[in-house]
Amino acid sequence: MSEKRIRQAVKRNEYEFSMHALEEMDNDNLTAENVRDILLYGEVVAELTDDPRGTRLVVQGILTKVKVEVVCRFLNLSRWLRIITVYIVEE
Repeated sequence: MSEKRIRQAVKRNEYEFSMHALEEMDNDNLTAENVRDILLYGEVVAELTDDPRGTRLVVQGILTKVKVEVVCRFLNLSRWLRIITVYIVEE
């Protein structure tokens, strides 16, 4: 269910980046298009429910042999998705 809802938000362009996410993307040389691809084709690997602001979803995907995770949440039960942070998974 979460993956479907995320994909719908991305396809409707109903998502936004936090300033932190933009800074982290810049640090890792990731683009908005990279993040969009992860959200459209990746897999939800965790649902973090310990935040009073709402459940955070961790979406993981592969970009040219690099594993990337996107942490996001839906805003106040709306259709809008906020991208909280993005990072390359170091293994």
